Amino acid sequence: MTHPVARRGLVAVLAVLALALSGCVALPTSGPVVQTRGTDHADTRRASDIDARPPDPGASRTEVVAGFLDAMTAWPVQTSVAKEYLTDEAAAGWDPEQETIIYSDSLPVREQAGTVSVQLASADRLDAVGAWRGAATAEELSLDFRVTIEDGEYRIADPIDALVVPASWFRQRYRQVSLYYFDPLAQILVPEPVFVPEGDQLATSLVSGLLTGPPPLAQGVVRSFLPAGLSVGLSVPVDDDGIADIALVGEGAVTSPKEAELMLAQLAWTLRQDPSVTALRVSVDGADLPLPDGVSEYSVDAAASYGPAGPGGGRALHGLAQGRLVGGTVDGELEPVTGAFGDEGAGLVAVAVTPDSEWAAAVDLGGRRVRRAPVRETTSQPTPQTLLTGGAYARPTWDNAGRLWVLERRGADAVVWLVEDDRVRPVRVPGITGTRARELVVSRDGTRLVGVVRTPDGDRVVGARVMVGTDGEVRARRPFVVRPPEGSRVADLAWAGPIRVALLTRTAPDSPFEVDVVAADGATVGVEPLSTIVTGKVLGLAASPVEDAPMFAVYADRYVDLVRQESHDAGPAGLTQLDYAG
Repeated sequence: MTHPVARRGLVAVLAVLALALSGCVALPTSGPVVQTRGTDHADTRRASDIDARPPDPGASRTEVVAGFLDAMTAWPVQTSVAKEYLTDEAAAGWDPEQETIIYSDSLPVREQAGTVSVQLASADRLDAVGAWRGAATAEELSLDFRVTIEDGEYRIADPIDALVVPASWFRQRYRQVSLYYFDPLAQILVPEPVFVPEGDQLATSLVSGLLTGPPPLAQGVVRSFLPAGLSVGLSVPVDDDGIADIALVGEGAVTSPKEAELMLAQLAWTLRQDPSVTALRVSVDGADLPLPDGVSEYSVDAAASYGPAGPGGGRALHGLAQGRLVGGTVDGELEPVTGAFGDEGAGLVAVAVTPDSEWAAAVDLGGRRVRRAPVRETTSQPTPQTLLTGGAYARPTWDNAGRLWVLERRGADAVVWLVEDDRVRPVRVPGITGTRARELVVSRDGTRLVGVVRTPDGDRVVGARVMVGTDGEVRARRPFVVRPPEGSRVADLAWAGPIRVALLTRTAPDSPFEVDVVAADGATVGVEPLSTIVTGKVLGLAASPVEDAPMFAVYADRYVDLVRQESHDAGPAGLTQLDYAG
């Protein structure tokens, strides 16, 4: 029995950064990057096979429980031997695919009052799809087993419905990937990070996970166009030309060409994470799914218009120079925009530009007002529209749907404002509203918020999922910790890939800055954060959800590619802020 989908590695941005930065040890210390810390990710596909051992005749109660836990570490994953430690009835009903428990350490198995117990020192959990659920509660750290006698041998009668494995084993054998679903309006793909096992069946795992549907915590946030009731056949074979043959079986049916297009987009973006796959063919109950333009196979790059970075390709840069909005490309010069915010004396202190580079929201009056205006000059050149005034506002942030999010800092009573068209209203974001929140960013797809909250122990990075109700109202769900306080202050944060967030931190005013790339869902096991030390007076970060877009450390006179170490001149006006559009 193979474990369900849901678990395998770092997305391309982290892999690319880790590979490139691993060579930074030879860089001169006069440059902005002077030290890099990261994990040496060896090829985890080489993880040693582990054969599970069946129970020994005459094994004691505690030996049976210990053997059961050991048997769950069989590799490649299979649970048939683990079932031999169970009674026949328990084996028939045991469902280890319900969740995964990943523990750092455990105390010896002990027997007390007829129950055999295992106390875990700490543990984290994945749901049935492989999505991160965070730390186990104190009650969940104690695993109790009722052991009875069957056919003269001790056997477990009530196993926990989970795969229980050590963190060291998990790190070697699983990695985080994304399953792609759509936002409620079916305009942009939303990555849902899950863990899948390493190995040669990645394509099968990815498609199987996608067919399972969104993880529980994403229910109501995203939607899928893969019909319910379908499953993969035996596997998803990939031929020598990189063509994945997806034979779906079941009662589901594709009802329209548009649904087929969206279904293919989900499959293409999900399967492009398997480097062996270049295109795909799909059949449903033996009937080929019609492909656009009569092609024989569908390229994994064919659905670029639905990509999670949204319009504009995620490569346009915008910033502030002497209080004016400037814009350009990664390789070009930054010039004042032609709209009102590009005028001399604009007096801007923070700005955000929509993903399509059409509109800008700017904070001026020393941080006390938020206005909106077109980026480029128009025939009527309207006066910038005032959206908020009288507060202390952080840098705004846009999503793909054109919604503007603004954090108002009110000491220990922060407010999150949402601007939709001409409607301005507060939105309660648990974990951020009513706290000492300092910064806020929204994902391009509009389904995730990440904020920085000041605490006595350092800054906490908090995340929340966003959903649009049937009444059209936007709501935020319960918060989760992306990174706990570590005694440092977060000076800036930005999306550094579809499911990664970059943090610019420092522990003291005179200490160097550190750039940390962390998982946006808060996962800490199986996702090693990348840390890079940068020197000098860094103003902020410019990073993009596009996986191969450069990440820049921004200085007053330049911005520096943290991977390639290429420095770009900010021009005579200098910079006070630089960001990608969106």
